[in-house]
Amino acid sequence: MAKLRLIFLLGLILRLATATAQTADFSKLSGLAKQAALETTTFTRGGSHSRTITAFVKTDNDNILASYGCRQHARWGDIIIASIPLNQLAALSREPSVRRIEAGARAALCVDTAAMAVNVLPAYEATPNHSAYTGDGVVMGLMDIGFDLTHPTFYDRSTTKYRIRALWDQLSKDTIGSILPVGRDYIGTEELLAYGHSTDAESETHGTLTLGIAAGSGYDSRYRGIAFDSDICLVANAVTSNAKYIDSTDIYKYTTATDALGFKYLFDYADSQQKPCVVSFSEGYPPYLDQDDSLFSAVLDSLTGPGHILVAAAGNESIYNTWFIKTAERPAAGAFIQTYKKQALYRLTAEGDARIHFYAYRGENSIPTDTLTLDSQQIPSDSVMVFSFPCGLDTLTVSCYHNASSLIDDDIWQILLQSEQYTSQFAPIALVVEGEGEIQAFGSTSYTFTKNNVDPRWADAQKGHNILAPACFQSVISVGATTHKPDGKIDYYSSTGPAMNGLRKPEVVAPGTRVVASKNHIYAPGSIVGYSEFNGINYPWGADSGTSLSAPAVAGVIALWLQAKPDLSPQEVLALFNRCCWHPDDSLDYPNNIYGYGMPDAYKGLLDILGLTSVQTISHHQPQEVTIVPANGGLSLTFASEPTAPLKVSVYQLSGSCVFQTTLTTAGCEAFIALPPLGAGVYAVQLDTSQTTHRGSCLFRR
Repeated sequence: MAKLRLIFLLGLILRLATATAQTADFSKLSGLAKQAALETTTFTRGGSHSRTITAFVKTDNDNILASYGCRQHARWGDIIIASIPLNQLAALSREPSVRRIEAGARAALCVDTAAMAVNVLPAYEATPNHSAYTGDGVVMGLMDIGFDLTHPTFYDRSTTKYRIRALWDQLSKDTIGSILPVGRDYIGTEELLAYGHSTDAESETHGTLTLGIAAGSGYDSRYRGIAFDSDICLVANAVTSNAKYIDSTDIYKYTTATDALGFKYLFDYADSQQKPCVVSFSEGYPPYLDQDDSLFSAVLDSLTGPGHILVAAAGNESIYNTWFIKTAERPAAGAFIQTYKKQALYRLTAEGDARIHFYAYRGENSIPTDTLTLDSQQIPSDSVMVFSFPCGLDTLTVSCYHNASSLIDDDIWQILLQSEQYTSQFAPIALVVEGEGEIQAFGSTSYTFTKNNVDPRWADAQKGHNILAPACFQSVISVGATTHKPDGKIDYYSSTGPAMNGLRKPEVVAPGTRVVASKNHIYAPGSIVGYSEFNGINYPWGADSGTSLSAPAVAGVIALWLQAKPDLSPQEVLALFNRCCWHPDDSLDYPNNIYGYGMPDAYKGLLDILGLTSVQTISHHQPQEVTIVPANGGLSLTFASEPTAPLKVSVYQLSGSCVFQTTLTTAGCEAFIALPPLGAGVYAVQLDTSQTTHRGSCLFRR
């Protein structure tokens, strides 16, 4: 979890312990909103009168927000996103017609944080495959950080057409005349190229990388993205790693509600162009489980639908053991906590009453020398308690926030550990749970669980149950990361389900390890595999790993499908996954919580959408060693190896009827087939031969 989120929660817990009930109706406020309300009485810089928080508000009173000086940005039924003056937040929460005020802290990037040797294998080479479907007529929306708007991969292949149409830079300081809650937007080729890059591009390159995978043309390289003819619309948002660009007085303007407005901006742009849109998001945060996520999830439900698809990275949380469970049949379960930070946050869910123990050990004696017990019967729901836990010569502050959840049936515990030194320097500490029902404990890659021989009873730590939000939400397609084909197995870091809310996640997987794509020319850390010269500037291509890179690959595939069926809905995408994914591990049943439905087959999905999977004479795969390109009224065929057997070439309309057929006997690795006059449209060409690498079908457009 991000450091800033812990700071917010720490401040919240410590202040809630002494706050008076009259300040605000805390039962209506999310964690970050509580923190903002409590800060108004102590904050002096700039004065709270000029500060605002961007938040979701659930109310059916159309006039209540205006009466408190709030600025409304968007509305879906009784859910509104608004800028709320901090000095009005507490009073607004006490209004009977206001049922909920929610804002969450910013997400973090989903690039793998483990040290890895990055190879130079490209994920996607510049081949003419999918010549009929390239993303043309579809908007690729992407919200990320660190965009180089001038990279030649964001033109078409000939660099005569610039494809980025609009950018909302939420960190821009040029806000004069802007109607947006933060930053401003830049529209049109001239304005975008003059701007050059997002505010944070001098220290971030993540967005250039992910966008290149989703929609890059590849320019003169082999590192072409999937939907390389799509229009592009961008939002440069705020995350934990670019927080230095945010003035401290504006910190509450950048929340999950601001991200929701970013998603709306992308879909709204596509609607203004009357084009379908798929949005890729390679960021995430450990879900709160409680009401802090309820309105965000509901808004994403409203934003997605036919022609509006949202894809998000599952996360890279499987590097360590971050979860354990006490089943109803067991009296107790536990694991030793492990973190190299001075603060650590653990979440628990419990069916009914629960007792949470902390056991500290000194020496090799398996009997704990210090203990602390938290009992749900002694800590009422929606209350906060702070304990001082002696651990030998050290002291650990344990802050506990206990509440019911609107998203799941269980009670939620959020337990924050704080010390003056790194907790890894403490004596071994076990977290042990007891109760009659099921209890689950969740950490993250920064706050993990482990075993310790000092007491082998508490060895229940496992991997899994670590899908990040918003990928864990119902309406968002979650993407895990695999190695490259032919293996295509899940990589060790990729988050697996089920999600904390119980949903089966991820939905699909895609290559995410050692992927090569575009990087910023002004900031390009990590592995650089080459450069391309354009307009006198050397633009880099580099490799990275993580679910950050698999999510835009899936978004690119969906863009191709949206070109074939612009009103494709999220439910129809899942059905396509079910029919058209290949299974990296045949020993498993699909869908599952590791691979979801598997790895999408873009070509098979196109055949399915076009109704050609029912034509038995058309192969559901492309030929491995033949490139087929429409040219000069016919088809140009290039073979990786000279054909050793005759080829039967058939051309089909989308109705399934054969409109042309011939037998080709050729010497050499190139051939041309003249076609009869054909009407404009999409056709399938089928190659049949005894040479298996030359057998298959391909779509082309006339």
